[in-house]
Amino acid sequence: MSGFTLVELIVAVAVLGIVVGWAIPSMVTLISQNRMTATTNQLVGLVHHARSEALKTAGRVWVSPMTDGEGAASWSLGAVIWVDGNGDGSRAASESVREIWIDHSDITVSGSATSLTVAPFGFDGAGYAIADQAYTLTLCSDAVPARGQRIEINGGGQIRTENEDCGGGA
Repeated sequence: MSGFTLVELIVAVAVLGIVVGWAIPSMVTLISQNRMTATTNQLVGLVHHARSEALKTAGRVWVSPMTDGEGAASWSLGAVIWVDGNGDGSRAASESVREIWIDHSDITVSGSATSLTVAPFGFDGAGYAIADQAYTLTLCSDAVPARGQRIEINGGGQIRTENEDCGGGA
């Protein structure tokens, strides 16, 4: 009769435990990196949509951070495209064109501009950044601090992404 001895079974289970223990942290990192990539792609798609909407309508289109229930704006919540139809300089619910919500609590998004204005940013009817102002959105995750992403919108309205080291990590 053939079969496995108890020693062989214990060795096989130990090897399996070592392999699984080694693979799980890599899988968690991979999932976090995929979340970062998906969120970056969502935001890049939204910014491209804003620019194409500005070109289509030959008017100004804005991109703003989402606001929470208390009125505090944060890029980490998501972003919204809007057209200031009434010209008051602020977004009304009826002026929204498209919005996305970021549902990953481990990803933070921050925005910065080359001037004192931080948000919103937008595109004019020719597809250029309003007031030729460059803008950057930086995405970071506590789960993978060395693998952040940066979305740059230059004064000419061009949009590109780069890797960003958000501090820490290997």
